[in-house]
Amino acid sequence: MDYQLFFSVTFHIIMLPVLSFSLFIAYMNKREFMEQCGFDKPVIGMIIVGSFFGIFADIPLIIFGDSLLNINLGGALIPVIVSGALIYRKKINVVYVAFGTAVVALISYHFSRIEPGVGIVSEFPYYFLPAMGALFIALGIGLSIGKDEKFQIPLAYSVGVLGTLIGADFVRIPELVEIGVLGSFGGAGAMDLVYLSGLIASIPLILANYLKWDYSLPKDPIVRAKKLMKEGEHSKSRAQVIRGVRLELKKAKKLVNRNINPMFFDRCRTASEIFRKLGFGPEAVKDYITLRKEKYGTDLREIKKDILTGVLLRDGIRLRVSDSYTSLSKRFIAYITDLILISIPFIIFFIYLFSTQLSNGQAIYISEPVILAIISLGTSIQFLYFTLTEWYFGTTIGKALLGLKVLDDDFEPIGFVESAARNSGRYADIILGFYFISLILILRSPERKRIGDYIAGTRVIKTK
Repeated sequence: MDYQLFFSVTFHIIMLPVLSFSLFIAYMNKREFMEQCGFDKPVIGMIIVGSFFGIFADIPLIIFGDSLLNINLGGALIPVIVSGALIYRKKINVVYVAFGTAVVALISYHFSRIEPGVGIVSEFPYYFLPAMGALFIALGIGLSIGKDEKFQIPLAYSVGVLGTLIGADFVRIPELVEIGVLGSFGGAGAMDLVYLSGLIASIPLILANYLKWDYSLPKDPIVRAKKLMKEGEHSKSRAQVIRGVRLELKKAKKLVNRNINPMFFDRCRTASEIFRKLGFGPEAVKDYITLRKEKYGTDLREIKKDILTGVLLRDGIRLRVSDSYTSLSKRFIAYITDLILISIPFIIFFIYLFSTQLSNGQAIYISEPVILAIISLGTSIQFLYFTLTEWYFGTTIGKALLGLKVLDDDFEPIGFVESAARNSGRYADIILGFYFISLILILRSPERKRIGDYIAGTRVIKTK
C-alpha cells in the first residue's frame, strides 16, 4: 500500500470541509471581526463556493512546443485574487508581503518536486511546512511591529498562497516547458496546496482570536431590532427599526433619482418625496414621521408595534422598487447574447485555420497543446469576460443592449472583488443543473438573485 498517497488523499478529503466550515462559522458568528480582517461576504463566497466549483476551469498561461501550462481558476487564480484583495484592503506593506512570500517560496521549492506523469508533488507531512511558515512569519512580523490579528490573518493567507504558487509552481516553469508538460497550476482545484496553504496558514490565527471577539449582531437592522427587544434593549431596538427603514429609503432614493431627468424634474430629497414617488399614501408618510419623532419608550407593546410598523414600511418599499429589477427573460436573452459574442473569436479562428490548411492542400491538424488550450480557454472565458466587463463597465454587451446593469446591494457600482465573486458562482450555476437552481432562486427572490448574486451581494437592475 502506498501510505504516502493514502495519507495525502485522506488529508485533503478531511481538511477541505473542515477548513471551509471553520471559515464559514467564523464569518456567520463573528462577522465584524472577519470583515475587519478583510474577509467580507464576497471574499468568503469566492473561497468556499467559487474555488470549489471553479476547479473545472483552466486559463492558458504558456503554450510552447509540446507544453501547455494553465492556471486553475478554483485552485490558484481565485486564491490569488483573494490575496490581492486582502493586501489592498488592509494596506499591507509590500515589503512584508515580499519577504513572507520569498521565505514561503523557498520552503515550497525545497519540499516539492516534479513527478513525471503526475505533476508537482510534495510528501506528507512536508506539505504542511509552507503554510506553517506563512503562519509564523505573519505572527512574527505582526508582533515585531505591533500589529494585531487584523494584520496577521490577511498577511498569513496572502503569503501562504503566493509563496506556495511561486515556489512550488512558477519557478519550475522552465523545467516544465523543457520536459513537455500538459497541466495546470492549482490543477487539483480546491484540494490543491495553493488553495489549502492560505487556509491552513490563516484559520489557526482566526480560531486563536475567535473567543476574544463578541458575537456579531445580525446585519439586518430589523432582525437586530427583534433580537434586542428579546434582550430587553427596547431603546436600541427601536433605533434599529428606524435605521432599517432609513436604509431602504436611501436605496430607493438612488433608484428613483436615477430615473428622473434633472432637466425637467427635481430630484427627490426628503423621505416624504421618496414615499410619494414610490406610490405610498399619506398614511405611510405619517407612520414614518411618527416612528421617527416618538420618544424612546420601554413599553414592550409599543416596541412590538414599532417593529411591525418598520417591517410593513420596509417591505412596502422593497415591493415598490422590485420593478427596477430585471425579469428572468431579459437576463436569459442578455446571457445568450454574451455567449454568442464570446464564441465569435473561436469560430473565426477555426474558420481561418481550416480554410488556410485546405487551400494549401494540407490535412487539417491542430497540435494537442493548442486543442487543450482552446478547451481550457473555452471553460474559463465566461469568468474572464463577465468579471472584467461588469467590473469596469458595470454591465456586459448583452446586458447593455437590454438596458441592464449590475450594482451591489446598496445600489452602488461593484468593485473587482464583487465582480469576481459574482462570476465565480457561474460554475456553481452550471454544475448544479445548468442554472436550474439559480432559475428557481431568481423566480423566488424579490431581488431576482442567482447564486453568484447571493455570494457577492449584487443585483441586476433595469436602466431603461
